Amino acid sequence: MTVLPTHRPSSEPPVVQEPEGVATVKAVVVGIICLVIFFFATLWSVRIFQREERTIAPQGTISPPREIGNPQIGIVNQRLFDLQREAEQKRTEQLDRLNSYGWVDRENRIIHIPIDRAMEKLSGESRK
Repeated sequence: MTVLPTHRPSSEPPVVQEPEGVATVKAVVVGIICLVIFFFATLWSVRIFQREERTIAPQGTISPPREIGNPQIGIVNQRLFDLQREAEQKRTEQLDRLNSYGWVDRENRIIHIPIDRAMEKLSGESRK
């Protein structure tokens, strides 16, 4: 087994460790420069926004469209879900139709009967 020497030859200079510490002055200067750039970029974007706003609405404010406030615009329902009662009304109408007698087609004399009665009739026919 060969043993390697752990020391360096004397011709190489010793490795010197860098002094520990942060270049705080440099970091602060970079931070201040970034803040200044951010400030001027913000001012620039505000100016662009104001110029575009004047182009879009040269008279000042834009009046809201007359459709605002309607319960439905096009096919989009605009009411809050908590205030919406159409689903409940539709469900009530469907249940009323399922539990009542009525005409489907008066000319051809086709009626509908309550669902419970229809199920009883169908189950009675299947026993025969």
